[in-house]
Amino acid sequence: MSTDSFERLLRDAKRNDDPGLLKAAKAYDRLFVRSIDQLAEDSAKAKGRRLTAYEVLAAYGRDVLLETLSEGSCLLADSATAAGSVLQTRRQLLGLTIRQVAERSSISQNVVEEAEASRRLSISVYERIAQALGLDERKVSFAAEPAGNERIAYRLRTLSDAMPRLSPSAVSTIAEAAWVAFTQVRLEEQLEIPRAKYPGEPSSNYGGPGYPPFKEGYYLALETRDKLGLGQEPIPSMRELCEDRLGIPLIQAELGEHIAGVTLRVGRRRAIVLNIGGANRNVYQRRSTISHELGHILHDVDDRLNDLRVDEYEDLEKPLQAVSDSVEQRANAFSIEFIAPREAIIEVFRSAKTDPLGEVMHRFGISFTAAKYHLQNGLGETLSPEMLSSKRDRPSPEFEAAEAYTADFHPIRNIPILRRGKFSAIVLRAAQSKVISWSTASGYLSCDEEELREFADDIKSLFPLVFSQ
Repeated sequence: MSTDSFERLLRDAKRNDDPGLLKAAKAYDRLFVRSIDQLAEDSAKAKGRRLTAYEVLAAYGRDVLLETLSEGSCLLADSATAAGSVLQTRRQLLGLTIRQVAERSSISQNVVEEAEASRRLSISVYERIAQALGLDERKVSFAAEPAGNERIAYRLRTLSDAMPRLSPSAVSTIAEAAWVAFTQVRLEEQLEIPRAKYPGEPSSNYGGPGYPPFKEGYYLALETRDKLGLGQEPIPSMRELCEDRLGIPLIQAELGEHIAGVTLRVGRRRAIVLNIGGANRNVYQRRSTISHELGHILHDVDDRLNDLRVDEYEDLEKPLQAVSDSVEQRANAFSIEFIAPREAIIEVFRSAKTDPLGEVMHRFGISFTAAKYHLQNGLGETLSPEMLSSKRDRPSPEFEAAEAYTADFHPIRNIPILRRGKFSAIVLRAAQSKVISWSTASGYLSCDEEELREFADDIKSLFPLVFSQ
């Protein structure tokens, strides 16, 4: 399409999300370059973040795009200090120091200070800091208060004050993970990837007199299994079930030794942040954590999820009746019953000729502690120490391979763990579809454009479903 034709379409369109305009923007070949304060037409000497016409339209609207095409450039900055003010305000809201933000964004403290002072720095510096703080990097400087996940930031600050084990490092990791989740969801919507429908509805039943929360958790787990057609069979990969079948973003992260996982709300959707450290290094515990967060995602009502819920290992590992929080007790019960239905594990336990507890662990991919408590609850009796022992101290390699997908390996060597999963494939497809530029895509994945193009086929082979939808 010629520039004149595209300009006419921009003038005639009545809204930014006009389907015809969006389609034309994806097909338009010219690129634009963004600095911290303006947008301009691309040129060989231009320095900044190159953007596609679709990116400009989606982030800044047709008036900005039309002015840039007509005049050659357009001022983006809301004010001379807008960018730095946004970064400083979000950092302080999260309760982080400049040093902690510098470590998270891999930028020196001096540069972070200069960015908060709105010095004229590379746009990539502002983007990296914004992403580390969970901000929409496209809107920094464009609006004094850019839309983003402010509710999650407020909730994180509240939780960090109430949870001593939620360290500043974990807070900054969760903030960036929220950016990954929001960006993945946005790109999926722009790529028009079909959204899976969650099985079941949120339930406000958290137990009551004569009906403890764990019983509702058991019920919801079996109901969910039935709606997914899982029967009584083991689930080969909890990660794949969440990401591929249910379309739930699952972000892998390093969250220290105490935090197991996080459930957060991403607009109208929900996402999981999974710690790959601490007890989750054991794949059986990792499966239980994913299942626990899935219980929150599928069945918690919004006022109980409260935008963000952080789960500690010690709460996930307690006997059900010892968990005082009704939301967590229900999610714990959902978790174990969903992974390993009581009827199924009792049958395996009773039919095993040797090491019955180990056979349950190996067959369903659950930890020793989870298997022990669940069996006793299901049988309604206390088992002897001999029956509650197992010689199987190493998880099944099949479960290891299925759940640790790309956490330990990714074709792009230096990509941050937070961005190694399905996110990397969504970003690649968005670049190939001109939803974002290769410049933006490489920035999202912390690599060079050439490296991303070189390993494109390898990423496709890891996530074939992303490119077939």
